[in-house]
Amino acid sequence: MKAEKLLPKHWIWLLLIICGSFILKLFLIIIYKNRLNLSSDDLNYIKSAVAFLKTGIFTFHNYNEPTVFVMPLYPLFLATFFKIFGYGILGLQAVRVVQAIISCASILIVFLISKKLFNLKTAYIAAIFYAFYIPNIVTVGYFLTETLFSFLLIYIIYLSLVFVESPGKFKFAVLGLLYTVAVLCRPTIALFPVLLLIYCLLRKVKYTDLIASFMTFSLVFILIMTPWWIRNYKEYGEFISLSAASGNPMLQGTYVDYKQTPESTVYYKLGNNAFQTNKIEVNVAKTRMKSEFKKDFWGYLNWYTVKKTIYLWYSAFYWKHFFGIGSITVLVMHYILLLGIPVLIYCLFKNLRYHILPASIIIYFNIAHCYYMTFDRYAFPLMAILSVYSAYLFSSIFSKILKPQMRIS
Repeated sequence: MKAEKLLPKHWIWLLLIICGSFILKLFLIIIYKNRLNLSSDDLNYIKSAVAFLKTGIFTFHNYNEPTVFVMPLYPLFLATFFKIFGYGILGLQAVRVVQAIISCASILIVFLISKKLFNLKTAYIAAIFYAFYIPNIVTVGYFLTETLFSFLLIYIIYLSLVFVESPGKFKFAVLGLLYTVAVLCRPTIALFPVLLLIYCLLRKVKYTDLIASFMTFSLVFILIMTPWWIRNYKEYGEFISLSAASGNPMLQGTYVDYKQTPESTVYYKLGNNAFQTNKIEVNVAKTRMKSEFKKDFWGYLNWYTVKKTIYLWYSAFYWKHFFGIGSITVLVMHYILLLGIPVLIYCLFKNLRYHILPASIIIYFNIAHCYYMTFDRYAFPLMAILSVYSAYLFSSIFSKILKPQMRIS
């Protein structure tokens, strides 16, 4: 029996795109192995997972004390595979392969979102853009939250687009589950329910359906998060809803262009533990922000809005070169995807209620990161959304070019 009879033709082409991307990721993992590291948070995540397996204690920076500096999902994700394969080269490579599979699942979701919002042609182009976007190939080799969180984020967007058309308790329970898992991976997504509510209101969901659905959504969130809240209270004697790692990035973000001079640097006494130090850094950062706004309000506002936004988007998350591919090539690909920003703005004006959810997520993440220290790594999960809208632009261009030729022929 021919493959076309088993699968619709467009699924076969999509499968080829995904397989092509997966093969490239496997080559990367096999060839570069442990050279796929940034000697930064990635090493801390590995150490956290190993420490958890050895001691049962969730730690991060300081291995002699429990942590609430990161959410627990990714270290537990690593610990699961380290438990099976060990934390030598076999275990590390196993995680990288699993992340390559998750990244390929993200390509499928990007395809489905594009098909949902636009058409099949756009879906193909979006899948190609995202499948062969070099940072998306390289990042699967790093032990960072980017690959897992990106998948969770776009899967939540897709299910929201689908479920809001006919909401129900079970559907929103699934959404609540995915949202909670995403929060446990990275707390940046915390305010997503507000964006979802706005989307539901614009889509004119009945209030009775809305109330019942969001109550189910909230209940799932509370049930899953309760063990984390209890654990944090036992360790620190206070309620900590998500994580408590905002101090240092908030303080670093107060320095314009991240430049610290002996005159501008604020010196402060460290706390008895990392948790206390974080509180001190938050207070120091807030004091410094108030002082700098008083000195130069408009200049400092420009730093916290325009300049930090540029830092978020102007470069790609491609800090080390692989396969001989330089920064220029990656930047070209990056800016092709960034064309999705003006296209998204155009789509908002054309049909606000259908495109407000992906748009509001990009705006929200942009604002959230500008409050702290921001750089291209934090924009990486949003590139999946922009690939959809960039693809729509190219799909429209191709259609206009090909139509006259079809008439002539």
